[in-house]
Amino acid sequence: MNRPMSNLIDQFERTALLSREKQDDLFRFLGEHTVELDLEAGIARFSSGIEAPFQAIGTESDNTLTWLWAWADEQAELPDELLRSARDLKAWGAQHGVTEFTLPSVDLNVADGNMIALIASDVCRATGYYRDAYEGGALFILLSGPQPGRHADLDRAGISRQLQDMISRYDFDHRKALLSYLRARGIPLSETGDAVSAELPSGERIIAEFDRKGQLRTINGEVVT
Repeated sequence: MNRPMSNLIDQFERTALLSREKQDDLFRFLGEHTVELDLEAGIARFSSGIEAPFQAIGTESDNTLTWLWAWADEQAELPDELLRSARDLKAWGAQHGVTEFTLPSVDLNVADGNMIALIASDVCRATGYYRDAYEGGALFILLSGPQPGRHADLDRAGISRQLQDMISRYDFDHRKALLSYLRARGIPLSETGDAVSAELPSGERIIAEFDRKGQLRTINGEVVT
């Protein structure tokens, strides 16, 4: 993936692990499910019986390999009320210099729907986001409900899993992403040379080692592949 502009990456590093944590909470709560989107009512209805208000933020196209913001999609004919968050994100992008949030479309090699939605989920204080795939692409929505209930902080295995998944997809500073998560959660940490260590709410201690470019090398001595 081509490296997007620094402001977008800065926001991604600040919010990615927090939003991935919310995604874990959301899908644990939803369980096995299918979903039906009621565009007129703005309600996502899950087969598990859960219903949640949603906002449409944009779509990925498998054909053009682009992200298209919902506010710029003239063919979707979505109700205006479902575009409120997308428009708020456009204004936020202009305010914070995140150009990719202000352009009608973005090359998926610069920023794909998951990267954009992880940031959007934090900016809009959503419960999480949902990728609703269809033939030729996917619609991304932000959910303002349901409430997953008791929050489960990422444990050491969760942090390792989420970091390694993002590392395989995106070009960013892994150290900054971990530090942002730990500080946002109020978890005491220490930095010694290339290492960051902290005791997680799970009672586990994490020791992550990075190279000089902030790229993750090991977690508790295990080499990251």
